[in-house]
Amino acid sequence: GRAHNHGWTNGDSILADSGTEQLEFIALSQRTGDPKYQQKAENVIRQLQKIYPSDGLLPIYINPHSGTASYSTITFGAMGDSFYEYLLKVWIQGNKTESVKHY
Repeated sequence: GRAHNHGWTNGDSILADSGTEQLEFIALSQRTGDPKYQQKAENVIRQLQKIYPSDGLLPIYINPHSGTASYSTITFGAMGDSFYEYLLKVWIQGNKTESVKHY
């Protein structure tokens, strides 16, 4: 198959999804012994760090091709709050302090 985002997001990635994928890909690398999955996940965090505003609050819609914000909607509700929870879990999972250094 081909990877794609939901049609209702106009092809944008959802911030919370980007967080959960961190956990899943790191776990996959840990279980398979192949670091490529974790490296892919860490690339997402590095790209997001490029657009982190000074307050650390990211918009919930991210263009998957450019890594930039598609809309300025920021929320601690649906599609946003989980991302910040996942950052803590990533840190616990692999002591990845780089993921949470902006907070």
